[in-house]
Amino acid sequence: MMKSATFSDKFLTRISIIFVIVIFIFQAGILYRLFQANTDLLTRELNLLTSETYGANLNKRLVKGRDKPAAQIEFMGVDTPLNSLVTDTTKVVKIKNKSESLQSEPNAVAILNIALEEFVSKTNPIDLKLFSSSIEESMHRSNINFYFYVEIVDKETNKVLESTLLPTEHPSSTLQSKDIPLNLAQTKVLRVVLINPWSKVYPQMAWMLVLSLLLSLFCIYCLYFQLKTLSKQRKLAHLKSDFFSEVSHEFKRPLSVLKQAISSLDNEKIIMDAEKRGRLLKIADHEIVKMTEKTDMLLSLAMDDEGIFEIHKAEFDLVKIVYDLADGAEGTTTKPIDIDADNELKSPDIVGDKAHIEQVVSNLLGNAIKYSKAVIDIHIRLYVEGGYTCISIKDNGLGIAKEDLQVIFDKYARVAKTASIKGHGIGLNYVKRIVEKHNGLIDVKSEINVGSEFIIKLPTNGVL
Repeated sequence: MMKSATFSDKFLTRISIIFVIVIFIFQAGILYRLFQANTDLLTRELNLLTSETYGANLNKRLVKGRDKPAAQIEFMGVDTPLNSLVTDTTKVVKIKNKSESLQSEPNAVAILNIALEEFVSKTNPIDLKLFSSSIEESMHRSNINFYFYVEIVDKETNKVLESTLLPTEHPSSTLQSKDIPLNLAQTKVLRVVLINPWSKVYPQMAWMLVLSLLLSLFCIYCLYFQLKTLSKQRKLAHLKSDFFSEVSHEFKRPLSVLKQAISSLDNEKIIMDAEKRGRLLKIADHEIVKMTEKTDMLLSLAMDDEGIFEIHKAEFDLVKIVYDLADGAEGTTTKPIDIDADNELKSPDIVGDKAHIEQVVSNLLGNAIKYSKAVIDIHIRLYVEGGYTCISIKDNGLGIAKEDLQVIFDKYARVAKTASIKGHGIGLNYVKRIVEKHNGLIDVKSEINVGSEFIIKLPTNGVL
């Protein structure tokens, strides 16, 4: 059931991430189309302004040359020559010609403008500086505020014949207007070129794209974090379920032993046998102590989770507690066991919560025995280092993998190598919390199939 739920979560998360990526690509496509639309709009406006400005410029030059003798203009591709005569100073130009069909052609106006340009340019050629000033005014009126230059180009050789662009200027990007032919062969053209027209648009679009990308990445991270959180919660729920199952089993066993011991005391023969009676009472007392310790440990963790757990410090003999626990631990296993303790402390006393420190040492000794090999060898060392009273418990057990060292102190954590051995996954978490409550440190060194060493460091000058 858990695997199915996890698979479903992963599948939905992947689909959601793909959906977010598709949305980002769609947004990028919209921005690109918007960019193209802006380009087309700017190009159309530039073409319109260029045509209008050129027309006005051509009319002005025609007016200036009205008193000069007219010249005959021959059209390429037209059999009969046209005699062009300017009769008014307006934009209307009347053409006298035997061939009336020319005016009905779609390109008639363009051809006539070219003819007029050739006619006028002989006496009054186009002045690029004047044209540049005129188109600059038109652009400002249309709210097109870009740097630009005007040039005349020979399209056959692709050579710039005349230009307002300075030789030192080298624009990185340009947008040019449509070519305006200046001769009937249409090899000589006039064009207006915008310099870096996207210098203002690019940053805006870039920010929009970056913002969209960041938003998409944030959504992907949220989905990933949600999946990770759900997976962690399911794992924690599974561990809690196993924990409560094992705890209930652990409580049943001492209760069963107590029940059996009490039932045995009803036997008159056992009551009369002091040795058997004493052994039963010792067993019952041992099971009660174990059950009490586990209960206190669980209550302490629960209170710490709620933020109401407190330790009660007092001065006590640390050496005596460690030696007593070492002596008692030898009788908790049927395996061959050797526990030796080395005391390097000048004073046996330390300030702390005696009951909880005793439980901490008991937990570490219990783990050293529980996760041991066929023959148990445990070395305990008490010493002072850097202002801390240190308790080192070293064994020759199964060892812990390096990748598991980061999680062994987590609540309900069980490493793979020791998962088959009964345990609650709260012992080391309890140890870490108690040590930290004393403003102490805990360190662990371990190697697979060699053993582990847990070092507890408690402040030497503890405050009552």
